[in-house]
Order: sequence, then C-alpha cells, then structure tokens
Amino acid sequence: MPANMGMPVFEWNDVTSSSLGAHLVDGLLAGVTFSTLALLAGKRTGRAAG
Repeated sequence: MPANMGMPVFEWNDVTSSSLGAHLVDGLLAGVTFSTLALLAGKRTGRAAG
C-alpha cells in the first residue's frame, strides 16, 4: 500500500513501528478470540472427551 501512495517501501520510522505494533496486537487478539470461540463451540457439540 505505501508504494501505491508514493511512499518509500522499506523505510523504518515511527509510523512503520507503530503500524507493526498495531498489527501484532490485532493478530494476537484475533488468535485469542478464535481459539476461545473454537473451544466454546467444541464444548457445545456434546462430543465425548477422550
């Protein structure tokens, strides 16, 4: 996307570091949410454990 906007692609600055941090937090929250929903869905199916 930065290349389409005429910005440097491989430049490390405050904007890119905060963007990386935001994407990492977003990915972590998405993973935790998906894992929690998957566990809850597995418990509601009534499958016998083991």
